[in-house]
Amino acid sequence: MIYDLMPVSVADYPGNVAATVFVSGCNFHCPYCHNSSIIVATDKGHVSEEEILNYLVKRGNLLDGVCITGGEPTLWIGLEEYIKRIRDIGFKVKLDTNGARPGILKKLIAENLLDYIAMDIKAPLDKYGIFVKDESDISRVEESTEIIMNSRLSYEFRTTVHEKILDLNDFEKIGEWLQCAHRYVIQGYKYSDDVLDKDFCGNSPCDIGYLEKIKDAVDKYFDEVLIRA
Repeated sequence: MIYDLMPVSVADYPGNVAATVFVSGCNFHCPYCHNSSIIVATDKGHVSEEEILNYLVKRGNLLDGVCITGGEPTLWIGLEEYIKRIRDIGFKVKLDTNGARPGILKKLIAENLLDYIAMDIKAPLDKYGIFVKDESDISRVEESTEIIMNSRLSYEFRTTVHEKILDLNDFEKIGEWLQCAHRYVIQGYKYSDDVLDKDFCGNSPCDIGYLEKIKDAVDKYFDEVLIRA
């Protein structure tokens, strides 16, 4: 399931220098996904599990942690054991997830295998049908937000903004749903050659002014709201 490795990133794990591990496969269908080649990948990927672990051992003095992203990492049957091996080397672990596998999240948290969770919030619950392949995942997403907010971990919820999909009223609904969460991140859509639905999403980036309007609308619901343009 491991597809690729970004050896060094200062953007993927807040406050840390990290290596980013990409896991292939996903159970959602997000029009603006910029990793479409990863979510539909059928080959063995560009790097092996052992190659990554060997790299981490050699770079232990330069890196603080590892970000595991996708695709959707919680679909990988080997995720738990691989995180244990990363932790044994001495690294902190951040997990990126769409929240559709709350049982996996609960287990990883209970076993103290995660240091940070970033969960994508695609839309208010009544619009999740745009993104999911299985509508029963919507209730699981809701369960995952509760698990994360009730954990003692550092976390963020984050939403990719495309003006054709979400309006200001949608963000008010998200705020009401997740109110009192510690950190909410608004990140604008950016075009890349790997965007899943280029015809729908287009090549224009999300307007920064729109992101600022969203921040103004939801500031009251969260401890911290950040814009990543």
